[in-house]
Amino acid sequence: MESPVINIEVVSREEANTILASPEECSKVSFLISIGAPEDDLPIGYRNVLNRLRLLFGDTVTAEHGATEADIQCLIDLAEKLKGSSGNILIHCEAGVSRSPAAALILYTCLLGPGSERKSMDLVLRQRPFAIPNRRMVELADRLLGREGRLMSVLG
Repeated sequence: MESPVINIEVVSREEANTILASPEECSKVSFLISIGAPEDDLPIGYRNVLNRLRLLFGDTVTAEHGATEADIQCLIDLAEKLKGSSGNILIHCEAGVSRSPAAALILYTCLLGPGSERKSMDLVLRQRPFAIPNRRMVELADRLLGREGRLMSVLG
């Protein structure tokens, strides 16, 4: 019997437009995580995915406009819910460089468990080599997951 496999794909909003507007490509998406500032447009085809999470915060490291603990807890709770299942998760933010890679890092770390921080970062970078995960998101996840700085340390 095969083990459940969760595939995570990190993209920009424009790349998400292309995937979600294509019936063939969209049908492969099990879960959509859409991250944007309140003023950002939804990707075309957003409503084509039944299982989705929309997080609204800017790509900043400040508390005023950045991610909150509640936002990060939503990602952690989702990862817990997805454990033991299979599927393709599409995560997008505006450019696919900061917020969506941070969300992928958080999901991988939750799915793989304590001690997986470096491996999780390697998985993100293998798929998105130019990723620079949002420090605020990672810092909040590090604290909420009790990783005592190990998750932050993979950011360099």
